[in-house]
Amino acid sequence: MARKLPMSTLSNAKFIRNFVVAAQLSIPMFCAGLTQAADAVSPQGITFTADQAYPEGIAWHPAQKVFFVSSIHKGVIGKVTTKGVYTPFIQDEKLVASVGLYLDTKRNLLWTAIGDLGASTRSSPATANKLAAVAAYDAKTGERRAYHDLSKLVEGGHFANDLTMDVAGNIYVTDSFSPVIYRVDVKGQASVFARSDLFKGEGFNLNGIVAHPDGYLLVNKYNSGEIFRISTSNGADIERVSLPEALKGADGMLLRDKTRLTIVQNAGNDQVVELISTDGWKSATQHAVHKTAHSFPTTATKVGKNIYVMNSRLDTLLTKDATKVSEYLLQKY
Repeated sequence: MARKLPMSTLSNAKFIRNFVVAAQLSIPMFCAGLTQAADAVSPQGITFTADQAYPEGIAWHPAQKVFFVSSIHKGVIGKVTTKGVYTPFIQDEKLVASVGLYLDTKRNLLWTAIGDLGASTRSSPATANKLAAVAAYDAKTGERRAYHDLSKLVEGGHFANDLTMDVAGNIYVTDSFSPVIYRVDVKGQASVFARSDLFKGEGFNLNGIVAHPDGYLLVNKYNSGEIFRISTSNGADIERVSLPEALKGADGMLLRDKTRLTIVQNAGNDQVVELISTDGWKSATQHAVHKTAHSFPTTATKVGKNIYVMNSRLDTLLTKDATKVSEYLLQKY
């Protein structure tokens, strides 16, 4: 059981400083690499430049043939071509810090989780460690179609982190600072879908989330490395997935098919883990582990048969004295 601690702004800020320490040893190596020009496209993946954007989320648009990328530091949602050309796309004032992204291809809507770690150019005392929101934008025009302030639903600290959509079109959002999962239904009604002491802990808790087509969510817990299986028909129906080992630092997840799950892991691990389940995600086994090229990978998206992982380098943003960077890698697997 995770420890129950007060989620004050001070404790959240302290954890944010602490959870990047493990990755700091690699900062000099990556910063030195910035002096060398790199091809935008290589066997390693796609390199792009976005001025201190620090993209966390990623989503592939199959019709437009572009990646959407979020920004922890500036809030803007940008587009990255397959040639590595970045352009700003959505610069809505509501985007204090854009985090996880989800593309609803059926409705051509781009959804984003919105939070604030206090590291955004738009941060304020009213939003730092207190904001949980979700918004939807027209994926072609960038016009905002919906906005929901979820932080009003639950008292305490907030950080909307990742999101997914089930087969019925309901959106689910994790909150890393409050022990809840939110839902925005197809009618636009926002509510607390699941609440549990299992989700409580110090610092970052719930993080990555995916919806399984068989009627349940898979959600990871960043600090403990657990994965939970939660029925979409009953938010109180929560089970731990039996794992061979805890996946501490688990961030974004990608369900490749019904039995294969890709988990992006940071907090000094900086790797991509492939899990396989043959019992409907009651348990899982580890199939493969791949190290990332740079620090702090966060999320992944599927393009054809390939997986692209965002190397966000967030450790350099969240470490006060680290050299800030503007070059990022969509690493290909």
